[in-house]
Amino acid sequence: MNKEELTTLLANRFQRKETGESFGLSALIVRKEELLATARKLKKDPSFNFNQLVCETVTDRTGYFELVCHLRSVGEGHEMILKTQVEREGTPLLPSLYELWQAAELFEDEIYDLFGIRFGNHPHLRRLFLDEEFEGYPLRKDFTNTLDL
Repeated sequence: MNKEELTTLLANRFQRKETGESFGLSALIVRKEELLATARKLKKDPSFNFNQLVCETVTDRTGYFELVCHLRSVGEGHEMILKTQVEREGTPLLPSLYELWQAAELFEDEIYDLFGIRFGNHPHLRRLFLDEEFEGYPLRKDFTNTLDL
């Protein structure tokens, strides 16, 4: 299925969701409360069969964080981007995608470590690069380095 066909299929199956293009791929944007159910449908529905989570990362958009998931159907050869937004204030929380793709474990550890976003139902959320005692999250735009190196 080519990009145009996939974008059309996404628009038809997810009629109340925003579809378009991101990074040259078909894209679907959902509310954070819909992330896990949408991801499950994208994986389990034979029309999509997105059986690989290529990458899961975050962009700091100043007013909010944007989760970006790059999905691939290995057998079908098509790819897409799944996005959602989460607030910056308080302790940002998103559902973990680990139950669908085990590759999410390390991606979500990295996101937590560098952005401070927590993932519900993650098997063992931990800092990946920084010490547990490190204060702050260095990839946030509002991060101020207080270390004297």
